[in-house]
Amino acid sequence: MINIFPSTDLVVRALFARIQSSRQLLDNTITKRGLPPTTSPSQLACRCLAAILPDYYTDSTNASAYTVLETKNWSSNCNLPAACFLTPVHSVQIAVALLIITLAQSKFAVRSGGHNPNPGFAGVGAEGVTIDMQGFTALHLSADKSYATVGAGLRFGAVQSYLDEQGVAVASGRNKDVGVSGLLLGGGHPLINSLTGLAADNIQSAEVVLLCYPWVVKASQTQNSHLFRALKGGLTNFGIVTSFELKTAMPRNIWYRVVAYSNSNPRAVFDALVNVQQRMEKDPKAGIEVTCSPAGFTVAFVSGQHTDDPEVFAPFRALTPTTETKPPTNGTTLEFISFLSAPQPEASRDTVGVTTYPDTDLYMDIYREYLAATTTGGSATTSFLLQIQTFGTASAQIAIRNGGNVMGTSARAQTWWNPIAQWTISADDAKVHKTLLGLADSIKAAAQAKGLYDKFIFANTASRDQNVLESYGPANLGSMLVVSAKYDVPGTFQKLQKWGFLASRA
Repeated sequence: MINIFPSTDLVVRALFARIQSSRQLLDNTITKRGLPPTTSPSQLACRCLAAILPDYYTDSTNASAYTVLETKNWSSNCNLPAACFLTPVHSVQIAVALLIITLAQSKFAVRSGGHNPNPGFAGVGAEGVTIDMQGFTALHLSADKSYATVGAGLRFGAVQSYLDEQGVAVASGRNKDVGVSGLLLGGGHPLINSLTGLAADNIQSAEVVLLCYPWVVKASQTQNSHLFRALKGGLTNFGIVTSFELKTAMPRNIWYRVVAYSNSNPRAVFDALVNVQQRMEKDPKAGIEVTCSPAGFTVAFVSGQHTDDPEVFAPFRALTPTTETKPPTNGTTLEFISFLSAPQPEASRDTVGVTTYPDTDLYMDIYREYLAATTTGGSATTSFLLQIQTFGTASAQIAIRNGGNVMGTSARAQTWWNPIAQWTISADDAKVHKTLLGLADSIKAAAQAKGLYDKFIFANTASRDQNVLESYGPANLGSMLVVSAKYDVPGTFQKLQKWGFLASRA
């Protein structure tokens, strides 16, 4: 397998030399010759990885480095140990590591930025190997500035900072600390998605390491097109992406404003929001996000151009803010996401996602359910927020033009609800999780009662207990299973990933 990589590449040459010098150890390890019969699959895998990739290998014998890798996740309840961590920098290292993991039958996980709050989705525990992608930091812009090559280990803050200096931007989320790969493979929700489409639909191509010949492929609309489509929303079901080519479709220059309203008249806020959602269907440059709390509502308004008080947001003019967190600003995408990315405390977090269609009465029902949940769902350290993300009809149409995806989003305006919790007392873990799942069930029931429920579950905000891939529909799930069988011949990503939204478990 290693022969397909350029022999002039110094990383390839070093790895080949290590494999040659460790051949006896590798053979003995994989066959367990001379090893105790109780040696676990993860111990076998780590023994081999330590021998051939020592500079990229970490286990608990290196306590300080191990602790850094163990505790880098955004959510404290996701900080899991590993039998060993691997931090590769080259696709050949990933290819060999995956082969070793497969031969040893060790559990494993892949981590980009570690921002997913579902325990085990960016970690594996003591019985496996965590492959951390932080070493994949390629970042450059094409000569015509139409796309950027972005390493899978980067976070979007670094990406947007680099591109901002070049006068462009890419579609991303609103938090600059979120990892590139996790957001893109889960779909990614840009605020002005009627203009850009989902972040995943801005992928022009991806380099993917596989567990079959030719081991590393490019996936695009013209090369490995079935894999290309499956990656967009398909998460880590097929291989490990090392880099993306992302279209610079997001405007660099934008207008934005962030304000807060009290909870004294929630119907007025929701009525204005529904009105704006209707107006946005005719103004693809507009975007809005509402974060509900027991005290009130924080609303972020965005337009994909420098402007002055866009008319699309006129329904909110009749409402008086309690606070103007960010006055109307003609700025940049980088400045906007930086403003929204304030430092966050060390805490456990949990999330769930539900999709409905816009309706003021439904929004009021959901807000009442949310308020009831906040009073019983945790202890004094627990806070619950209810985030409202909008999805425009045009976004689904952009997906089709850009090669399609597997998410199966309806071609109509939608509301993506994201109840999210934060707490610091570990004894509250189960109670908080149960509360969020109960709230999701209440939102679903309220929407179904009004005929306003959509089965789609957004992977980036979904709970580990939700069947995300089933929500994509039987045709899309079926195509994912076909792609998995073709590009992951031994079934490693379905059988050996301990957690995650896996096609074989949908």
